Amino acid sequence: MAEITKIGVESLDKVVALDSATNGSHRRDFFTKRFDAQEKHPRAFISIGAMADKGMVGFICCHLLKGEFGSDKLIAVLDAMSVEPESQGHGVGHDLMAQLMTEIRERGGRELQTQAGWNQPKVLDFFAATGFRLAPRLILERTTPDFSNPGRNEFDDLSRDDVLVRSLAHQDLDQVVRIDQKITGHDRRDFFQRKFQEVLYESGVRVSLIAEIDGMVVGFMMARVDFGEFGRTAAEAVIDTLGVAKAFRSQHVGHALLAQLLGNLSTLQVESVRSEVEWSSFGLLGFLESCGFEPSQRLALSCDLA
Repeated sequence: MAEITKIGVESLDKVVALDSATNGSHRRDFFTKRFDAQEKHPRAFISIGAMADKGMVGFICCHLLKGEFGSDKLIAVLDAMSVEPESQGHGVGHDLMAQLMTEIRERGGRELQTQAGWNQPKVLDFFAATGFRLAPRLILERTTPDFSNPGRNEFDDLSRDDVLVRSLAHQDLDQVVRIDQKITGHDRRDFFQRKFQEVLYESGVRVSLIAEIDGMVVGFMMARVDFGEFGRTAAEAVIDTLGVAKAFRSQHVGHALLAQLLGNLSTLQVESVRSEVEWSSFGLLGFLESCGFEPSQRLALSCDLA
């Protein structure tokens, strides 16, 4: 029987080797960044390993979020898991999941989220057996534009000359908090302070943006570039925080922000961008659809831990 224990950066090589052997991908950069972040912010990450006489036979990793994708509660996102083939079917995965859920509850989390491809029946069966269900969220994605195609320039199509879009800066915090508070009715300064720290000083790629009209901040879009989440083998941008001041919503601010983001990502050779939206957020769904987003071939799953 495998011993279930917390793991950290000391297990990096074992995690990378096991992940590579079971998933057929090499994600050292992803796991290196994950364990580095865990060292800096231990309360925001949980990594657990299953150890046997022959070494590590499985692991599971998640991070805790509050505020991303418009959520106001503490959630955990499971984005990496692997069990060696010889140990599958012997309860290792279930033991890892049970310990992970216990750890999340102890930290105040009440929901565990993940994603899986609709064509991964074994993965979906495992999640169903451990208490997951389809979540009331849609995963939307689109490719970044090909500016080498002279017949179609989506950047020009979406951008507007009267909206200045620039990189987010530390001094924008107060104005971003103000816009968000008028939209949500809540003061989320603590969340945005953490978010600014992440996107300005800890992220390897800065793609978060501010929109201005006549020198006034009127909108923001925060995104990160991930390599390796949910088993992906290519870099992908994730939009998880955005807002436009209500008085400027008819002036194409959101389109200008997204246009600049797509241009930046194309230059960085990031091929796709995704976001998650509650199914009932019809306004946001309509905006993303008008900007070329479509439903992903991945399913959003969640497990209630209350």
